Amino acid sequence: MSFIGSGLTDAVTAIFDEIYATDLVFVKDCWRLCGDAHCCSFSRYKARFKLIAKSQFQELPLLPGEYEYLNSRGWLAQFGDFDRKLTEYPLEHGMMRIDSIISRRPNCACDHDTRPTVCRLYPLLPVLDLDGRLTGIDSIGIYEEIEKLENLEPACKIASVPFLELQKFLVISSAIGRDPTMLFYISAYRTAKEHVRSRLEAAKSIRSGDSFSIFEWALLRDRLIDHSDLASRLSSLAETFQARYGDRFTLGA
Repeated sequence: MSFIGSGLTDAVTAIFDEIYATDLVFVKDCWRLCGDAHCCSFSRYKARFKLIAKSQFQELPLLPGEYEYLNSRGWLAQFGDFDRKLTEYPLEHGMMRIDSIISRRPNCACDHDTRPTVCRLYPLLPVLDLDGRLTGIDSIGIYEEIEKLENLEPACKIASVPFLELQKFLVISSAIGRDPTMLFYISAYRTAKEHVRSRLEAAKSIRSGDSFSIFEWALLRDRLIDHSDLASRLSSLAETFQARYGDRFTLGA
């Protein structure tokens, strides 16, 4: 899940210029450590589903304004055969717009030098406070949460971050934290991820099968998310941001 804001301003462009100039690579040639460039396809986990994820595609979450930024730089062609996916998610005081690219390019969906923010950050999600300060890290995706539920060895073999690369992680995190809308959406993403994990954990306690089969069952039956509960949580989060940032933070109508 990722999110789009109100548009591409000079300030947002400057933030993305900084992010895309930061070549964060936690470990050189890290794709060799896992043996199959795991984060470029997640193929070993997709293979565990019976019905979903059988066609070649990779969905890349985008930050607010990131699609417009990629378009302005002429970098959308890197995704090959792709669709832009926009999903509206209504909250109490506005509309979230969830934005991602679905690429059917074989193997890796993007080029290294112009890869989206999510690809630069993987496997870590920065945890930022209301003022945009980094307070911790989390795993970035739902597959990592399923790994934990199943007590699996992580597919991604990055276990430590060299000091120089840590500084780059801080640069990207700080850039995101400067924009209230980006900050809200990355916080909302983490809230949604934790919501899904808790529902998988609860379902696992009463259903047979592993977390992959339960995830697929819930997704196909639209039971992966309790929309009433999640919308309430995200509405409360939006109210907190509105109180902190005033007119600097708005959701779409």
